[in-house]
Amino acid sequence: MAEHCVLLLTRRGDREATEVASLLRRIGVPVLRLDADGLEDVEATCEPGGPMTPMTLNGHRFVPTVTWLRHFSLRAAPSTRPADRQMLYRDSWTALARQLAVVSGTTLGATDPGQLRQRAQAAALGIRTPRGVVTTDPAAAAGRLACGRYVVKALDRHYVEAEPGRLAWFLPRILERSQLDGALGLPHGTPVVLQEYVGHDAEFRVYVVGGEVIAFEVAKDDPRDIWSRPDRVRVRPAEAPPGVAEAVRALAGMWDLGYGAFDFLLDRGEAVFLEMNAHGDWRWFERKAGVDVVTRAAVRTVRDLHWSAVGGPRPGPVGLLTFLGAARPAARPTAS
Repeated sequence: MAEHCVLLLTRRGDREATEVASLLRRIGVPVLRLDADGLEDVEATCEPGGPMTPMTLNGHRFVPTVTWLRHFSLRAAPSTRPADRQMLYRDSWTALARQLAVVSGTTLGATDPGQLRQRAQAAALGIRTPRGVVTTDPAAAAGRLACGRYVVKALDRHYVEAEPGRLAWFLPRILERSQLDGALGLPHGTPVVLQEYVGHDAEFRVYVVGGEVIAFEVAKDDPRDIWSRPDRVRVRPAEAPPGVAEAVRALAGMWDLGYGAFDFLLDRGEAVFLEMNAHGDWRWFERKAGVDVVTRAAVRTVRDLHWSAVGGPRPGPVGLLTFLGAARPAARPTAS
């Protein structure tokens, strides 16, 4: 009989996936993993027969109860073939990963709306977003916003992987209007997001994990600081303000998210939605804040989805929390 397993699709350097997989196995939940930079010797067979259909990896036949798509980018795959065949190889693995929802009990990370869709649907729900446009010419488009300062950021990810394992970063920048020409150092004609800079009283990173909403208050001087000057960023656990929590739940419900990392500002008590990352990491924020609340929630969520799929007993939350507390010394929140 085929084993029922959780399937993680990511890359070798994904520390969050490594920790979640380790904890799940220790509480008796089987986990298999596919890394985009480790596919050279992988043999896979998938039969499109509907949810909970068995598939095979390297001769191991199993039923995917939960499939979690994280950092499964085929740009990380080594280039060992002629260019045209390498492109087909990457496209085919990407297509397979995106379609595994057909044979899985549940899929996390498959819903990843782009920034235009995020902004439009937030507005439809009455959630405030910064005024902004997508443009290939930020300097010319600035007149449409008529504000004191601007934020310029990439329309997609804030990095590219031109060679496997080598990331080049194009980080958001706060600029005056006179500085917009050539913003981010991108070739002319590259679509970017140009939005007003919103003055704010607080900034929050908020995670939706299953039915839980977990917030961190973040203090930094510049959007780039998390990547370029992490020692200057302060993070503390926090209760999401009511307006932020309400907006997060509304957006997560609209997108049917089992997991998502949201960025919000609080401007004179009003929640301002910036963006959602369907694959956002959490351990950096946990380490800064001295907690492991998102890790625990991720393990609880995947465990419960797995048990729901197999129709087996559902371990109580107290037992899992006790186990996780024993697995790592209790951490104390850092000072704000």
